[in-house]
Amino acid sequence: MDEQKATTGKKDFDLDGLIRDEKFLLMNKMIVRDLNDYRSSPSFTLYTKDDITKYLSNPYKYEKQLRKAVVYIYGASPHFRRLIQYFAGLNDLSYIVSPYRIDPKKANVRITNNNYRKVLNVLSSMSIKTQFPRILVTCLREDVFYGTMHITPDSITIQQLPSDYCSISTIEGNVPNVTFNFQYFDAHPELLDFYPDEFAAKYRKYKDGIVKRWIELDAPTSFAIKANSDILDYAIPPFAGILREVYDLEDYKQMKLTKTALENYAMIMMRLPMDDEGNYLIDYDKAKAFWGNLDAVLPEEVGSVLTPMDLEKISFERSHTGDTDTIADAEQNLFTAAGVSSLLFNNEKASANALLLSIKADQAITFGIVKSIEDMVNRYIQYQGYGKNFKVTFLDVSPYNRKEQGDAYLKAASYGLPTISLYAASQGLGQAELDSMSYLEGEVLNLVDMFKPLRNSAQMSSDEINSEGDGATPDGGAPQKDIGDLTDSGEQNREDGDDW
Repeated sequence: MDEQKATTGKKDFDLDGLIRDEKFLLMNKMIVRDLNDYRSSPSFTLYTKDDITKYLSNPYKYEKQLRKAVVYIYGASPHFRRLIQYFAGLNDLSYIVSPYRIDPKKANVRITNNNYRKVLNVLSSMSIKTQFPRILVTCLREDVFYGTMHITPDSITIQQLPSDYCSISTIEGNVPNVTFNFQYFDAHPELLDFYPDEFAAKYRKYKDGIVKRWIELDAPTSFAIKANSDILDYAIPPFAGILREVYDLEDYKQMKLTKTALENYAMIMMRLPMDDEGNYLIDYDKAKAFWGNLDAVLPEEVGSVLTPMDLEKISFERSHTGDTDTIADAEQNLFTAAGVSSLLFNNEKASANALLLSIKADQAITFGIVKSIEDMVNRYIQYQGYGKNFKVTFLDVSPYNRKEQGDAYLKAASYGLPTISLYAASQGLGQAELDSMSYLEGEVLNLVDMFKPLRNSAQMSSDEINSEGDGATPDGGAPQKDIGDLTDSGEQNREDGDDW
């Protein structure tokens, strides 16, 4: 019997399962940089304004160079980085799950509820609030985010693919599919283990000569999100057109720095006296020695010169009348070229109405990318058997219009419209937490009864007031005021019996 148990135990040992567990652990700890591999060190190029002009002249030909230039400037220019982050923050990625292609009169409540919970669990495992902002930033910066999913029972991790080895060739379910250049692993074979199993299988086919190097990845686990969805042939960063303005701003800063340095520089002139016939009135060697002594004690910011002639200052400075701040103008031109109001970025002429209208216009740009993300999520959800009758809808809500949208949903709910989930989502409480938090606070913690608010006479009926004996009139109403709180006319009315 013991031998049989031992044999059974060996059979129960799942080697494939162990390998899968190791693979899972490997995926949960993805290496983003191997410090022992010199090849993993990023390299940067300082692009000139002429380079940017050249790349913009043919964005299809210089797609990779333009993308790298944008990534470099994103790290080097605080103005450009703030602009991208501003647009990325114009949507807080609030969402609701709603029935899709379902007849409420025929649907089974239990099955619908079970499938609904599964959809919510999948969305929770995606960590939308933390993973999807990276997609927004990448799309606003580079135009396209290429991604693939690592799927486990507890989490769905989105891994960004190297853009230089990705392209878009087909669209499925209104979502662009990714075509990947598997030559990438010829140069980085050590990274193959950190990609889903699909990559290893297709890489073997490529190495065996069965397929060519460009292979389309499986949908819906791989996808592309594009900011300029009307241009699919190549990637064109949405704000590539303002790169020259970014360089202009840096040029103006350097010019102002040089101007300030020159203005802080001084010169002392030692003039040799001469008679009317042009003869020096002091020995030249002595004068030179005096000048040397003077020059030796002067600070670096002060220069000296020995000359027999008068010197005249020639200045190229503007007159102070009507002078303008070229750096402020360059900053305003930068944001104007980006299509946003400079009032949003520390402009002293900021107006509340102008800011509100500008933000609403900018929000539409970000929301267009969010709707593409919505299509990607719905394609994945509806590929699953439990999710075919549900869809995810992202709300056009941001920190700038949260109150406005919340009030609209709340008002609609007061008229009987089913917008309770919309209101909760707009305030940061998703459907996955809505009823569970109500259960936790009401049933488990009993917070509803624990934190009952104090009641006053304005909230009580006359019977409740009289039963508590707080001095109210028999017919209801407020309790009598103290004598000190009455006016002269009030005291007279009480004496006359008008006030009970």
